[in-house]
Amino acid sequence: MGSVGTFDVCTVPAAATGSRSARRRPPAAALRPLIINYTGFHTEFTAPRRRLELPTGCVTLVFSFSEGLWVSRTEDLAGARLRPAARAMISGPRTVPAIGVHSGVVHGLEVNMTPQGCYRLFGIPMWHFEDAHVDLVEVLGRQGRHLCERLQALPSWTERFALLDALFCARLDGGPSPAPEVDGALAGLWANTRSLTRVSAATGWSARTVRARFREQVGLSPKAMARVFRLQHALRMLAAGTAAAQVAAVCGFHDQAHLSREVKAMTGLPPSRFVLLRGGLAPGSALDRMAGRVSSVLLTG
Repeated sequence: MGSVGTFDVCTVPAAATGSRSARRRPPAAALRPLIINYTGFHTEFTAPRRRLELPTGCVTLVFSFSEGLWVSRTEDLAGARLRPAARAMISGPRTVPAIGVHSGVVHGLEVNMTPQGCYRLFGIPMWHFEDAHVDLVEVLGRQGRHLCERLQALPSWTERFALLDALFCARLDGGPSPAPEVDGALAGLWANTRSLTRVSAATGWSARTVRARFREQVGLSPKAMARVFRLQHALRMLAAGTAAAQVAAVCGFHDQAHLSREVKAMTGLPPSRFVLLRGGLAPGSALDRMAGRVSSVLLTG
C-alpha cells in the first residue's frame, strides 16, 4: 500500500491552562478517494472545553480513548442537551451544528471521510447517519465492538493508522460502489451551489431519482448539500474578513439578511459572532478537521 508521512498539525507546550497535540496522516493510497485523513489527538486542560462542530458535508468517525466526552446536535446552542459519547461513533452529513464538550482531558482518534467513502466502506444507506451520532457497533457488529480498545492498546499513532488502513482496505471490495453521477453532481455543487438544477439534469436521471440516490449515497438531498456547500464558502470568506454584504452577493444569498438567517440556522451563531469566535483562523487550521473547510469553533477554553 506504500508509506505515507505522519505530521504534527497542532502542538501547544504545557502551560497553566494545559496542552494539546495532534497527529494527522492521509490514508493508504487506495483509500484516498474515500477517506480524507486520520487524526490522533491528546488534550489535557485544567477546565472543560466546548467546541462547536459545523456542517461540512463530510463524515467523521471518532474513537474516544478516554471518558468525559459529551456530544449534542442542535441549532439551539443554549438549549443543547448533551449525552455521553460512545467509545466509537459516526457523525454523518448534516445541516445543523453539533456540540462537543470534554472535561479537560480527551484522547482519541478521528477518521474524516467523504459520504461516498462511508457508503462504500460501511455498506449501508447514508440516510442512516442523517443528523445522528451512530455507534460503530451498529454498523460493523462484532468487528466494531472492540476496535476502539484495539486501537488504544497500540503503542503509536503510526500503528493505529496502519490498523485502520488494513481494516478499510479489506472492506473495499465488499461494499457498494457509489454512482459516478453522484460524484459528479457533488463536484458540480461544490464548484457552484447555484447550479442545482443544471447539476441534477447532468446526471440524466429524473429529479426523483436524483433525490433518492443522494439520500442513499450521500445522506442529504441535493438541495441540502448545496446549502452546506454554500455555507462553507460563506464561512471561508467571513473568516478571511470579507464584509458580510460582499459574502452574500458572491455566495448567492438573496441579500445580507438571508446570509445571516442561514448562518444562524446552520451554525447557531450570527455571522458577527462566528467571526469573533473564529479569531481570524484560516480554513483548514489546526482547529479544523480537514484542509480547505471551516469545521470548528472553540466556544470555551
